[in-house]
Formats: sequence, structure tokens, C-alpha cells
Amino acid sequence: MSDEPESSPSEPSEEESFDLAELRTSRRVSRLLDECIRIPGTNIRFGLDPILGLFPYGGESVATVIGASILGEAGKEGVPFKSLIRMGGNMLINAGVGTIPVIGDLFSVWFKSNSRNYKMLNTWMESERGDEEPGGWGPVIVVFFTIAIVLALNIVSWIVMSTVILWIYREITGLTVGMI
Repeated sequence: MSDEPESSPSEPSEEESFDLAELRTSRRVSRLLDECIRIPGTNIRFGLDPILGLFPYGGESVATVIGASILGEAGKEGVPFKSLIRMGGNMLINAGVGTIPVIGDLFSVWFKSNSRNYKMLNTWMESERGDEEPGGWGPVIVVFFTIAIVLALNIVSWIVMSTVILWIYREITGLTVGMI
């Protein structure tokens, strides 16, 4: 007989409790960004993602950086690289459409990229795990490039919107910006 106490089947091991704590954090982030507010009298829920998207040229970036914690956790847990790419794609679709004023925010209410990513992570955590090792540089690169592309999308949208606003200003006033 061993002197070490055996853990009972109802108590999770240290590794399992850590995984559960991380999963709860990912769930909180998902809920905060996609589902924390319900429109009274409906089943429509939304979170801070579409609200942050209302702030031009950066709100979508902030939401993406916060949502990247789910993607980072998925990489840490060993979610297959193909799934990480899909999760990053969800974030890019949300951020890309999110650069369109109002339409992007309505899209975020419907698409819920963070909830989709959480469901993918949760499905992986509850399934029989494959032989893929957690961590490594792959997940870090996916998170980095996802955030970099979102920032680039915001910069491009800022340039496009500034150009459109200046063009409208010139058309209305007949003046150029240098003449002011």
C-alpha cells in the first residue's frame, strides 16, 4: 500500500481543475463579448463586442484583443492547428465586417465569433483528446497574425473613411482641406 492518499473519483485532479478554471475564464470572456445583455421581451442577446464596434477605428481591435484570450487558451490546451485557424478566421470575419459602420455591429450581434470559438474549445476539452501536444509556436503565431490583421483592417478602414469624409467635404463646400 502507498502512503499517498488516493483522490476520490468525484474530485478533479490538479490538471483537470486547472483546465476547468481556464475554461470558465474563456466562457466569461465569450459571455462578456457576445451575450451579457438581453433585449427585454426577446431572446436576442449581445455583448460588448458590438458596443465596442461602435467606436470607430479601434473598438473592433479592442474586442479582438480581448477575444484572443479564447484563441490563446485553445492553443495552450492543444486544440488542433486547423481548428485554431478556423477560430482565427471567425475573429477575422467578425472584425472585417465590423469595420463597416452599423452593419458590422449588427453582424456581430448575429455572428458571435467569441461564442463560436468558445464552443469549439469546449467541444475539444470534452472530447477524447488527440495526440497533438499543447502549446508551441503555432498557436502564438495564429494569435499574433489574427490581431495584426485586425489592426491592419482598422487602419485601412480609417484611411478609406477619412478619404470618403474628405471627398464629401470637398463636394459640399467646394474647398480643399488646405484652404481652411
